[in-house]
Amino acid sequence: MVVPDDKRRRVDIKSRSQARSRVFQPFRALGYITNDVPCVIETRGQDFFMTTCVGHNFQTYNLAKMNLLFVSPRTPEPITALTSAAGLTFVAHGTTISTYKRGKEVSRIQGEGSYSIIQILVLGQYIASLCDDNVLRMWNIKTGELYTEVEFGETFTATTMIHPSTYLNKLLIGSTQGTMQIWNVRVSKMVYQFESFGSAVTCLEQSPVVDVIAVGLLDGKVILHNIKVNEKIDAVHQDDRVTSISFRTDEQQVMATGNMHGDVALWDLTNRRLIHNMKAAHSGLITSLTFLNSQPVLVSAGADNAVKQWIFEQDNAVPLPLKSRSGHFAPPTKIQFYGNDGTRILSAGRDRALRMFSTVRDAQNYEFSQGHIAKKAKSRGVTEESLKLPIITEFASSSAKDKEWANIITCHMNDNGGRSWRTKNKTIGDHTLLSSDKSANKVTCISACGNFGFIGSASGQIDMFNLQSGLHRKVYSGAEGHKKAVTGLASDLANRYLISGSVDRTIKIWDFKSATVMHTIELESPIVKIEFHRENNLIAVACDDLGIRVIDLETRNTIREFWGHRNRITDFTFSPDGRWIISASLDTTVRTWDLPSSTMVDIFRVEDVVSSLSFSPTGDFLATAHVDNVGIFLWANRTQFANISLHSIADEEVTEILELPSLAGMDEQDEELEPPTQLGEDLNTAEQLTEEMITLSLEPRAKWQNLLNLDTIKQRNKPKEAPKKPEKAPFFLPTVAGAKGQFDLSDDKNKKSNEDQSRRLQMSQLDIETEFTRHLRSGHENNDYSTFVAYAKTLSPASMDVEIRTMPVDSELNCMNYFVEAIHTMLQSRKNFEMAQAWLSAFSTIHGDIIVANPDNGIHNNLKETLKMQSEEFGRLSSQIHYSLCLIDFARR
Repeated sequence: MVVPDDKRRRVDIKSRSQARSRVFQPFRALGYITNDVPCVIETRGQDFFMTTCVGHNFQTYNLAKMNLLFVSPRTPEPITALTSAAGLTFVAHGTTISTYKRGKEVSRIQGEGSYSIIQILVLGQYIASLCDDNVLRMWNIKTGELYTEVEFGETFTATTMIHPSTYLNKLLIGSTQGTMQIWNVRVSKMVYQFESFGSAVTCLEQSPVVDVIAVGLLDGKVILHNIKVNEKIDAVHQDDRVTSISFRTDEQQVMATGNMHGDVALWDLTNRRLIHNMKAAHSGLITSLTFLNSQPVLVSAGADNAVKQWIFEQDNAVPLPLKSRSGHFAPPTKIQFYGNDGTRILSAGRDRALRMFSTVRDAQNYEFSQGHIAKKAKSRGVTEESLKLPIITEFASSSAKDKEWANIITCHMNDNGGRSWRTKNKTIGDHTLLSSDKSANKVTCISACGNFGFIGSASGQIDMFNLQSGLHRKVYSGAEGHKKAVTGLASDLANRYLISGSVDRTIKIWDFKSATVMHTIELESPIVKIEFHRENNLIAVACDDLGIRVIDLETRNTIREFWGHRNRITDFTFSPDGRWIISASLDTTVRTWDLPSSTMVDIFRVEDVVSSLSFSPTGDFLATAHVDNVGIFLWANRTQFANISLHSIADEEVTEILELPSLAGMDEQDEELEPPTQLGEDLNTAEQLTEEMITLSLEPRAKWQNLLNLDTIKQRNKPKEAPKKPEKAPFFLPTVAGAKGQFDLSDDKNKKSNEDQSRRLQMSQLDIETEFTRHLRSGHENNDYSTFVAYAKTLSPASMDVEIRTMPVDSELNCMNYFVEAIHTMLQSRKNFEMAQAWLSAFSTIHGDIIVANPDNGIHNNLKETLKMQSEEFGRLSSQIHYSLCLIDFARR
């Protein structure tokens, strides 16, 4: 069965809308390169393209620059096999084989049954699939019809297959019993069965020589076998299971084999010897090895979420690293946005690596170097992993001095030495920050100036270091210090205070210079973590009793408490403006707490527990890291681009688990979702909520602000050359009077009657009244200026300025009086309050001399009434503002 497009993969919109967060929308995932599904390399002209699998998506790279070309849409089931042919990519997921062209699905073959496809091959117009139910199935690619099925017996369990070169309609299939069979798939008949090799066949690869196949076995043996005469040519042996094989196709006769431990062995086929063993080329199972056609370049991909290119120099059997793309191969332990632009994320993972990810360009991702680990590992005869630093449990960063010296400090598991790192050099720093009492480091922070680093230890002591020199400066401890492990550190903007939290249930505020305790705040439960918002001096504290408390640094009082999590809080953070606290817990929920209203305004549930989260400094993204996931997930803040009405909600509003963002980002899955302004049933988009409320204009600020500064803008944008005379419109296209140049294409004026073809102008055609003045006059006659206001709001600042300047001036100043009446009506209705005042200011500036010279035309009285109305409304607004300020000041005390 063929599905012609991808519309049938749409999810149920109703069910997804119930689980949708009101504030955060899934955006995209970062840090995924490849997984344990073998990648595919295709040659197109002089370029090589690699397609890798990352779960429910696949990615295509150009190997020349290792840049990402495109990401596929999300598949319903995880991808289990990939292949490519004739510019098309074939993807197997579940019982389905989908065909893609440049990342877009063009057709689909749907199988029937409850099996899973483990390998696919393209044979002309057919595609063969090896399934986990020990059946070989073939479909016609164009029609999608099932061509044939081959069921293997109980004595032959198929594991892998290959199409030998020049063997028409033949497939060579290996098994767990160590035997191989050649099948003619055209007639569904077995041609020949080989004797067992004594171990399960794990991979098959065609050699450059016809009839010779490389057979990889479970016991680590690789056999070169001539399948035409059934003769073993040669055999080599490496450690453990063979997972991938490849042959060089240039002048060198070299075979590369990979195993499940990440080692790559290079064999000289001419002299039949091992020439080099690349120990720990990857940190996990090697899924695929491929020599580029006629080039001394080896491409390797592993289950460690990495793809690497190795180049062989002339007369040198040892390959050198050429290019690579990688991410964490173990879940991140902590993530944090770096800098103020919100485009970079620091991440520390259980793979003992510190990485930087870019939210705008994947090519800018990199891993911080830990020194010459490869050289040391080779000289000592150990693996590189054994020489890496322990797992990073906590880190702090600052961009204030990133060009001068180290600006990142990390704490490691069961280690008393903090390490410094430099983002400028992308490497570890020169200094190790040892705790003075030799106890393990628990938490760290960097001062706002970027000069000092602080490390809190398990004993309750806090050490201060100079980041430039790495020297120890002072200790924050003593009789009034913490008695148990420090769990949180923060410093203020002016380096007056150091704030610390501990398991001993206290928060201490230290004098930055003297290292003495200025104040101690006691809480009811041990402290898990603290977060300090430097702009508003608020301290958020997460405790073991599952509560979040907010403390004002100035008054030292607890001003807010948030309860609702049903398991330990794993992480939380402030929003950039300090209005929200976003927290995550082991109960798999992410909650948003509103500080002004002291309520929970958003909650959503995910499948995997959030281990760390961070809010972008620009407020556009929330980044989360999850257990059992090696990537970082971005959630878009919907309040940045939509009007969201937030109010207090309860836990019962969480109905379903929300899916994590995919690699493809906001793809076709989100196209059918309702627009953001229609998701909330309580969203009120009325122009004015109540008549007693002063309402500002919904138009862009430039609509009225630029009108007041139009002269300055014109002077700044004055052209260097004289403007060219515009081309004249054709004589047969009449124009409409007004500031906006428009053609009058109405049918009445274009039609010519036979009775009236005179070229004389009628008096009615000399009417110069614009649409602006026409709406003013109509508003005065009907005592309703709403149409005029709606039209004026569509004008640009320059057009509005022209309309006001060209306003007709008669002896009674009628048009000017109408304009002032319209402004008075706007102020009286309390709508478009600031826009009305901007229009009145521009009108007074332009026509002030005429108004002063004509005191008897009623315009003075109109202006006085308008000024009185404006003073009354502004006075009412000012009194409410002062009342609110007094109330806030009273609450803080």
